[in-house]
Amino acid sequence: MQLSYQKPGIDHPMYGKVEYIVADGTTPLCYKTADGYRPLDATSASQSVQTNSAPTGEPLYVLSFKVNDDAEELTFRSKKMLEKTLELYAQKPFITEVKTTTLYTVKHS
Repeated sequence: MQLSYQKPGIDHPMYGKVEYIVADGTTPLCYKTADGYRPLDATSASQSVQTNSAPTGEPLYVLSFKVNDDAEELTFRSKKMLEKTLELYAQKPFITEVKTTTLYTVKHS
């Protein structure tokens, strides 16, 4: 499983609104914006949140941190890999401001 960040083309409906499309191979998962990550379909995601308090879809873990005061982000689909990375980064004194966010991808049928 390989996550990639793709710039939307000028013909994409979200061109100018998002920075990247986060995808697993050719399957889009969510959008990356300057404010963080958004689901692919904001209207269906907000409807599912209103009707169901428990999140649906697969989790996407976002690890934000600073390396020598430069902001970095990594995404994980596996909580086990996230925890291993957190353990490794905890031992490094030059990695600071470590923060984890959990997002849920929306499945389209």
